[in-house]
Amino acid sequence: MLKKFLNNELYKTISYNGVIVFFKVVSSFIASKVTAIYLGPSGYALVGNFKNVLQGLLGFTSTGFESGIIKYVSEHRSDDQKLKFVVSNVFTLNFIICCIIIIPLLFFSEELSIFTLKDASFSYIFKYLAFLMPLISFSFLIVYMVNGLQKFKLYTTLVSISNILNALLTFLFIYLYGLKGALMASLFVPSSTFALSFLFREIRIFFFEALKSLHGLSIAFFKNISTYLLMAVYSSILISLSYLLIRNKIIESIDMETAGLWEAMNKISMFYMIFFSSLFTLYLLPKLAENQTIQGYNKIMMAYLKTLIPLTIIAFMALFFLRSLIIRFFLTPQFLELGNYFYLQLIGDFIKILAFSFAYQFHAKKMVFAYFFTDAILYGAFYLLSIGFVENFNLDGVFYAYNLSVFLYLIFVLFFVFKLRNKYLDGKHA
Repeated sequence: MLKKFLNNELYKTISYNGVIVFFKVVSSFIASKVTAIYLGPSGYALVGNFKNVLQGLLGFTSTGFESGIIKYVSEHRSDDQKLKFVVSNVFTLNFIICCIIIIPLLFFSEELSIFTLKDASFSYIFKYLAFLMPLISFSFLIVYMVNGLQKFKLYTTLVSISNILNALLTFLFIYLYGLKGALMASLFVPSSTFALSFLFREIRIFFFEALKSLHGLSIAFFKNISTYLLMAVYSSILISLSYLLIRNKIIESIDMETAGLWEAMNKISMFYMIFFSSLFTLYLLPKLAENQTIQGYNKIMMAYLKTLIPLTIIAFMALFFLRSLIIRFFLTPQFLELGNYFYLQLIGDFIKILAFSFAYQFHAKKMVFAYFFTDAILYGAFYLLSIGFVENFNLDGVFYAYNLSVFLYLIFVLFFVFKLRNKYLDGKHA
């Protein structure tokens, strides 16, 4: 029985994922605790705004490539020439996009600072971001490629080092420079991770071999990966804008402190959602990308959900009953009011985990319209409902809006997955 458990691929992936989550939670704990102590709820709100802007930009330069890189690297990992072709083209396209983004960051740094950080004096942060954007983007690309190669030990080591570095630099920067330090740490952590990744021989060989293969951007490759890039950029913009605008609405309608409470709840949610999101990309996406039949899809999802649902229910029940302890541990007693919102966040996150599990079929099979439509439902509904509900229910209204939006999202995701499965499976789009 134990041997069967240890040889199960999903459980192996969960084990590696558990190591990543452990270091990520420790890293996030240190960052959250230091932010809570030195910056308070208002600092949480402003750092959250900046990270939403960074998230939106990275959607164009790196995170937008994630699904495409994992798919194409996974498919060609046994073919050296095709693999080099994919990698060299990804880095070329990425660098071109970074160069384009640098221009508005430099010219509109003051306006961006006022809109996101409520103070023009932080404009230099956006100038630093402009120059560091290529390094930040490359650090993400390398991680995605190692994931696609399914070198889980190397992937786990690389991500864990990044998390440890995040904890150390965030603590040091916030302790020394306060809010400015928190913002700068968001830039220097991924930049440093890129440099540190070259400590690994496999990555050095992989990266420099790819550079030797640079022959400009292939239009055919751009067309192939552009679908994934477009999907992720679209989603990244929706997420960043909706969260940024909702947070600004809370600041205007209630106050900065309440916006900080909401951001702190999002941060706690992120701690446990890390486990599920990395499980999607580490296990589910490669499996769905390789599968070509309805029977295969049903088998993958049944095995996955039989493990996922009980695990999630047990974990969420523990989180709910330990909520006061979690808030005191990860934050400070100043944030204890969050306990009133825990059950709403957990319900919404449970629905989102189920919905995202099914929605990864959109990534695997390039179901572009379905992806665009359902994401518009999710983030559009969340924003519109939050704007309306916050006036009548204060911060509770944002959590009501979250639950309603993820429920609508799940319904539409299931509709598209089962409505279109004959079109994208059984080898018709192999």
